[in-house]
Amino acid sequence: MRMRVSLDLELKDEPGQLLLALEPISKYGGNVISIIHLREEEKLRAGRVPVHFTIDVPDEESLERMVRELEERGVRVTKLGEVTKKERITLLMIGHVVDTDLRDTIDRINELEGVMVSDLSLAMPHPEKESSAIVDIEVSATVDKRKVMERVYHIAREKDLEIVRSLEV
Repeated sequence: MRMRVSLDLELKDEPGQLLLALEPISKYGGNVISIIHLREEEKLRAGRVPVHFTIDVPDEESLERMVRELEERGVRVTKLGEVTKKERITLLMIGHVVDTDLRDTIDRINELEGVMVSDLSLAMPHPEKESSAIVDIEVSATVDKRKVMERVYHIAREKDLEIVRSLEV
C-alpha cells in the first residue's frame, strides 16, 4: 500500500541541490507529485532554500530510509507531514464513456470521502463508436473498497458501461 507524504526540506542555496534531494526519493521508490521551490529572497534562511514536496512512497520503511539518506547528504528535513495511506483501484470502462458524460462519472466517484480519480486514459476510435477508458482511483486505507466498487458499478449500470477490474483488486 503506497503512502502520500508531505515533506519540507531545506537545501543549500547552490546549483545541484534539488537533484541531490531527488536522488534518494527515486532510489527508495518515491514518486514526486509536486514540488514547491520557495526561492524568494525572504524565504532564504542562512543560505538555505525551503522546498516543499508531496511524494508517494511504497511504505514506511522506504520513507525512513529516504529521510535518513537525505540527512546524510546534508539536506535538512524540517517537516515530515501527515502520512496518508492509500490504495489504487485500476479499472477499464467500456461503452459510450464520453457520450454518457465522463465528467459526471468522475465527479460521482470523487464524491466518496477519501476517494479520487487520479488518472484516466481515454481511447476513442470513432465519435459514433464505443470508447474505453482506463481509470485509476486512489482510495484511502480507511475506505471500504467494496463500497467504492459498488458506486462504480451503480454508475456503470445507469450509463450502460461495462467495467473490467484489475486482477490486483
